[in-house]
Amino acid sequence: MNTHHKVRVINIFGRSFLYFMLIGGAFIMLFPFIYMVSTSFKPIAYLFRVPPELIPPHPTFKNYVRVWEEFGFARYFLNSVTITVPAVFLNVFLSSLTAYGFAKFKFPGKEIWFTVLIATLAVPGLLLVIPQFDMIRRIRFFMDNRFTIILTSGIGGIAFNAFFLRGFFEAIPQEMIDAAEIDGCNQFQIYYRIILPLSKPALATLAILSTLGTWDDYFWPSLILSSESKWTLPLGIVAFQGEHGVQWNMVFAASIIALIPVTIVYIVFQKYFIRAVAGGGLKM
Repeated sequence: MNTHHKVRVINIFGRSFLYFMLIGGAFIMLFPFIYMVSTSFKPIAYLFRVPPELIPPHPTFKNYVRVWEEFGFARYFLNSVTITVPAVFLNVFLSSLTAYGFAKFKFPGKEIWFTVLIATLAVPGLLLVIPQFDMIRRIRFFMDNRFTIILTSGIGGIAFNAFFLRGFFEAIPQEMIDAAEIDGCNQFQIYYRIILPLSKPALATLAILSTLGTWDDYFWPSLILSSESKWTLPLGIVAFQGEHGVQWNMVFAASIIALIPVTIVYIVFQKYFIRAVAGGGLKM
């Protein structure tokens, strides 16, 4: 066996081992999710069989129907949607405006102000919860109001988002902006017609991250929303699990309902997300 053939065999063996490790790791990561989906379709009589069955012998959608209709998850789902959609739009809009200002405008102390903005990332979010809640509770209108969650989620994370978007905006040629100004476009028209369309991968990535952060948030809504009729899905799932902890088929069905929208958002925007990462979305 010559040297070239030995090297080829070693490469094939190494690549096969790498694929085996990747597939094994992917299965380990996906197994809890597969088990959750499987359990969500099981009647309660099949929950505690030993060994556990990944393929339900008698799958049923009744768990989803009961959770949706009998236990109020339709209302929780609607509350989450009415909070998440405007919060994400507000967050992307304010973050992109901030990044546009730092990327394309010149003003005194620009880099100093941007450094101060980035420095706020070093402050743990939990440290701000107490002063934020103390300010909000002094105004009765903001307590037990979904608008409060929309507002705080919309302005949250602007420092990181501006840091993320600035690199994309700076990569847009200044000549395009100068040409638009010569054609009579004002700054907002340049932002809307040039900056945003050319930054779709970054904006889609930001939309995914903002959606995940708002949709899955439990702690802050639990402080603000006291009325059950205004609860979001995370609050409803935690309360439901407390009351029906042994009915894992129902709990997992509720969890799958909460996962579906964010999964759809990722599938819709994944090509932009991958493009943003491949293009170096965090470069400055």
